[in-house]
Amino acid sequence: GLQGIAYLHSDLGGFAGGEVFDPELYTRWLQYGVFQPVFRPHAQEHIAPEPVFHDEKTKALARQSIRLRYSLLPYIYTLAFENNQTGMPFMRPLFFEEPENESLYLNDSTYLFGNAFLVSPVVVKGQKSKSVYFPKGNNWYDFFEDTQFEGGQIHKIKLKEDHIPVFVRGGSIIPMVEPVMNTDQYSTQKLILHYFADPTVVSGSGKLYDDDGKTPHAFEKGLAELILMNAGNSAEKIELSMQGEPGPLSAASEREITLIVHNLNKEPQMVRDGKFEIPFVYYKNEKKLEATFSYNPGSKFTVEIVK
Repeated sequence: GLQGIAYLHSDLGGFAGGEVFDPELYTRWLQYGVFQPVFRPHAQEHIAPEPVFHDEKTKALARQSIRLRYSLLPYIYTLAFENNQTGMPFMRPLFFEEPENESLYLNDSTYLFGNAFLVSPVVVKGQKSKSVYFPKGNNWYDFFEDTQFEGGQIHKIKLKEDHIPVFVRGGSIIPMVEPVMNTDQYSTQKLILHYFADPTVVSGSGKLYDDDGKTPHAFEKGLAELILMNAGNSAEKIELSMQGEPGPLSAASEREITLIVHNLNKEPQMVRDGKFEIPFVYYKNEKKLEATFSYNPGSKFTVEIVK
């Protein structure tokens, strides 16, 4: 990515060499591949790259990684758009965050995947824990468990079998979808927005790029849609706004949006769109809120969560 080759990636699971299948290596490599520009199990010679040829446990863990990759397609496709427009790589070294921190120029164990994700692959056999540096200036949240980690520090992370350490920058809005069987089935008509609320971040943001997946230079031709998302977080309320830039896709049928807000310490009084209340579910143990509403592409829409 730093050399301008945006889609450089690894052959997940390994390409050549080895006579005996290593399920841990294979599983960890696929988990790492979720957060690379290209997700591609590939090999030659003795060991099959496809999960279907391996044991049930390995298949189950591989399935989790594959489903997560498909769910993250809106975020990843938006990164592809950002790379096309600015040259910013998908995978970014930590010194992008702290260029004055010389020690980070030697840190090859952790990286940023876009602006929102901090990823630290597991590359040591049998490893049970790993020390991870979190860039300063933000709180970071475990993507799978919502545990908070303060930036500017090294934290020891207990490793789990079903995922590698992945964290989200506080204040980020991450667009996702339900997993599909292949990219032909991919659609953003039913969108899931994960907002990682953080009391130290009064203004967060995210975006979603969408086109037909076929037309070259769709954005320049006005054949795409770019939705800008902003979140304001105060003591009284959280306000999420969405504004779609006009284009042919903006005239499409309305989207169904499921908003999931993380890190809400107590149940809010209400959720509303400015005129009407929106039904919601609050999960006390997980400290999450979930609300579903409709959004008309091309328009501005604001949701308020009154604390």
